[in-house]
Amino acid sequence: MKKLFLISFLFFIPFFSNALTAQDQQVMDDNTRATLILDIAKYVEYDESFDKLEEFAITVLDTDDEFYWPLERMAGERQFVQGKPIRVYLVPKPEMLNKAQVVYLNSEDDYNIKKVLEQIEEENTLVITEGYPFRESMINFLVVEGKPRFEANEELMKEHGLNVSDLFLLQAIKTREDWEQLYEATDEELQEEKEITRQQQIEIAQQDSMIREQIARLKALGREILQKEQELESKIKQLLTTEGELEDKNRQITIRETEIKGLQLENKKQRQQNSELIKQNQDAAFALEEKQEKILQSERTIAQNEDQIALQLDAIQKQKIVIIAGVFALVLLIGLAYFIFLNYRNKKRANELLEEKNRKITAQRDEIERQKEVAENQRDQIAYQKKHITDSIHYAQKIQRAILPSLELFTDEVDHFVLYKPRDIVSGDFYWVDRVEDKQIIVTADCTGHGVPGAFMSMLGVSLLNEIILNRNIIAPHEILNNLREMVIESLGQAQAGTEIKDGMDMTVTVIDFNEDKLYYAGANNPLYLIRDGELEQFKADKMPVAIHERMDDFNLVALDLKKGDTFYTFSDGYVDQFGGPKQKKFMSKNFKRVLLELQELDMISQGRRLDEIFEEYKADVEQIDDVVVIGVRY
Repeated sequence: MKKLFLISFLFFIPFFSNALTAQDQQVMDDNTRATLILDIAKYVEYDESFDKLEEFAITVLDTDDEFYWPLERMAGERQFVQGKPIRVYLVPKPEMLNKAQVVYLNSEDDYNIKKVLEQIEEENTLVITEGYPFRESMINFLVVEGKPRFEANEELMKEHGLNVSDLFLLQAIKTREDWEQLYEATDEELQEEKEITRQQQIEIAQQDSMIREQIARLKALGREILQKEQELESKIKQLLTTEGELEDKNRQITIRETEIKGLQLENKKQRQQNSELIKQNQDAAFALEEKQEKILQSERTIAQNEDQIALQLDAIQKQKIVIIAGVFALVLLIGLAYFIFLNYRNKKRANELLEEKNRKITAQRDEIERQKEVAENQRDQIAYQKKHITDSIHYAQKIQRAILPSLELFTDEVDHFVLYKPRDIVSGDFYWVDRVEDKQIIVTADCTGHGVPGAFMSMLGVSLLNEIILNRNIIAPHEILNNLREMVIESLGQAQAGTEIKDGMDMTVTVIDFNEDKLYYAGANNPLYLIRDGELEQFKADKMPVAIHERMDDFNLVALDLKKGDTFYTFSDGYVDQFGGPKQKKFMSKNFKRVLLELQELDMISQGRRLDEIFEEYKADVEQIDDVVVIGVRY
């Protein structure tokens, strides 16, 4: 049932997405072709030689590379098919075909399909074509009413050693009427799922864009703040240098003022000397008038006085020069003072501009802090919501574990182990164990999906098993499955096959009869392994789930004789489908069987512990892809 869900989800959703894109063109575009080829390749089972191959080869038979490059580009994005790296080749003639896992050709290139099939007759190769007549190829693409589909020729694929599951073949078109019924039944639901997915993608993209914008703004503001701080430090250094220069100039001005005061004192003394000289001249004139008679006697004296006056006039002239020089120095001093005043005013203006920038930087810093607070609030809100959801799921886990049987199960009766590993917190796999009279009933189930949806299905399964086995007293394994299928269909409102969601479960039911030493088994898609004397025997299950299905036959009952020391195992597909190892491949059933045979010397508890270790070592850093449950019993 889970494989049907995975195929429907992984195959149909991209298929119809490309189909809707191609509707208006009435043709299939190259991206759709490439997608279908790579998706189909995942579900083809090749022969044993496939494991030895180093690559997954896809050959395009064409005379030009128009389709080769879209296929090559998409193969590069996906990288692997069935755990092997993809290589795409282009050849123009059928005779040049080399060994490949997939060969694609188009009827528009006029290749003879029969000649191509003869060319790869001895090869384990899947031939995918487009536009060829019905059932002449293995897989043939065509467009029905503007929508891409494919035909599948199962007989021709088996002739070339290729196998595909029945679930895969159900998706292939057989007649145009079959396709129209399938499309009408699923189109509306697919459109709704597509719209929901698109809305979620839009919301996620918007949130990512907002977060990236906020981060970019915070980084830009941080860089701007750092730049502003560097500019501020530079200007502070310039201001400190300017202040030192101003202090030096102030000291020079003080020295000049002292010198000017000294000059002023000397000038005052000179004026006093001039006044005295004038007074002396006046006295001489009076003396000359009064003593004209003594002129001759005094001529020498007067001549001497005139010489002194001449000397004094020279001194006065020199003093005038000094005064002029002092005035000039004073003018220079005033100019220097004015220059200092201009520098001071410019400094004050620069300080005002600096303060304004500081205010802007402070405002920007406050805005950054506010935005940071908003981002932190959003982060806290998301963390709270995540914690609330996680707490709810953890509580759901407690409820689920409460309804599951204890891991000890039936320790007093037989040696056993239970390996139970949910992929998420809650699991879509479950087990059910109880003792009815002298019979031990063991049920292993794998529900559709995992996580919360799978947990709902598992709780429904446990509830219905309680009703069937404990209340209705039905203990035959095949009757348990028949009744459970009816109740699942009724509980989920499933109508006829092909018209509703096929939720359900794959299941193994075993009953140990201790009085008769017998084991009774019935399976829905899940087999039973029995190991006796070092040999493993597999008992196949009925190929139908416990749910609505195209096949609704009664489940078959298998009765086995048990011997002392026999071990049998029931399990879901989560263990064998896990990817890992050096080549990132599935663990596979053959490796699981080999491991079980190697562990037979151990007791059952040690076997369970060792299976868990092997699973974790193989998985390594790869994410667990599905829930896992394995139950082993030694009789």
